[in-house]
Amino acid sequence: MAASKRAMGDTRGFLHSRVFQTLAIVLMLLAGPVAVVVGSFMMAADSDLLQNGERTSGTVTEVDDGRKASDHRFRTDYLAPDGTEQRVWADWPLDGKPAVGDVVTVIYRADDPGTAVLEGYDGPGTSVVGIGIVLTGVSLLIGTAMLVGVLLRAGRGPEPGETPKG
Repeated sequence: MAASKRAMGDTRGFLHSRVFQTLAIVLMLLAGPVAVVVGSFMMAADSDLLQNGERTSGTVTEVDDGRKASDHRFRTDYLAPDGTEQRVWADWPLDGKPAVGDVVTVIYRADDPGTAVLEGYDGPGTSVVGIGIVLTGVSLLIGTAMLVGVLLRAGRGPEPGETPKG
């Protein structure tokens, strides 16, 4: 069948096959909700840490200021009770860019000082949930468009030059 399509001038590759496109949509539909669930668990862990963690102050030591919102991250260094230097990265909102040298509140786990969040700033879970929502929405839109296309083609009958199946 593939050879007959090529003989008729159809040189489209695997990426244009309906099987591949449908599989890609299904994977995106699955990946979106999985990302939402994983991000929600990450946000719940951060929330628990905010309520039950130990507080200390940290100093902003690096600020990423890229063009994309995903590049708006900053690093904060802080000292754990055992004297080891720790660091945590956080996302900064568009309206609240920190500066190198700013002092922020770090909340860490008493039994694992390397696990920390910054008070008033989002952790990576928020981004993961956002990516999951976008993936789900895009895959639903593309899947709906594909379904409408299939239904419209089914209503028209066979393409010119095609032999009816059956």
